[in-house]
Amino acid sequence: MKDVIEQSKQLNTRIKQSAEYRKYLDTKRVLYDNKELYNQLRDFRNRNNAIQAKQSGDIFDEMNALLREYDELLHNSIVSDFMNAEQRICKMMQQMYGELAEGLEFDY
Repeated sequence: MKDVIEQSKQLNTRIKQSAEYRKYLDTKRVLYDNKELYNQLRDFRNRNNAIQAKQSGDIFDEMNALLREYDELLHNSIVSDFMNAEQRICKMMQQMYGELAEGLEFDY
């Protein structure tokens, strides 16, 4: 088990050195330096999550209205660069987790 933990630490270091992770951190810093944009994106995400969590209502129309309301924000280069970088690192992590779990069998 000690070997697996050590390899996990090495993988963590490699992730931190990856272009995807560095790009994510860079774009995050730029976004966080602009408090107004950061707050607007946070509000958008909160409202988006609330709509997606709904069990009833016209979610499609609500999502379209939300996207129209935040269209300018979502097309802002700082925000879109951050969201693209975030999506890339999340996709990389998802693929990595899939590879780690490949062929493992658990009963839980």
